[in-house]
Amino acid sequence: MTARTLGDLSMRDFCDALAAHQPTPGGGATSAVVLAQSAALGSMVIAYTKDKSKFAAHLPRLARIDQLLVAARHEALLLADRDAAAYDALSALWKRPAAERSADPAWAAALEEAIAAPTAIADLALATQAALASLREITSKQLASDLRIALMLAAAAVHCALLNVEVNMPLRTDAQARDEGQRSVESKRATCDRLSTAVAAVP
Repeated sequence: MTARTLGDLSMRDFCDALAAHQPTPGGGATSAVVLAQSAALGSMVIAYTKDKSKFAAHLPRLARIDQLLVAARHEALLLADRDAAAYDALSALWKRPAAERSADPAWAAALEEAIAAPTAIADLALATQAALASLREITSKQLASDLRIALMLAAAAVHCALLNVEVNMPLRTDAQARDEGQRSVESKRATCDRLSTAVAAVP
């Protein structure tokens, strides 16, 4: 990767980097970029709604939700870089013999960051999903498909980020930490699925 952040790349350059024979950007960064797109699409729904007089009573709430989505959009792109950096660090240490790397404190730190970065993406995606869901009844029905797509992208970001958490969890040597981490993954996944089901049930 160059000194530029992933958020600075054009869509074409990001896709080219993603397709290249290099470890990053990979699935984790992609989940964060999908999350940024989800939040951006939610902001578009709000932008087209707030000018309509029938939604005037909801303007303060729409403004608050939009602030959350704008923040999520920017944070997601930062998390894409964080995830890529975390995996680069883990990948570099992975090349060493197992006994040697497990004895190095840098390995444990790199592993925990490789778990923490996608966890942060999943948490932000869950918060974004909830914020988007709250727009269902206070935004223009003409934007319903865009909002639905934003919700689907947020849910995808949750599940994709959790896969990256899950794949690194077995590398933990502490069985209790592994079990707690897996339970957390399953809880977040269930929360995402429940929210997706509830939203889908709304006409």
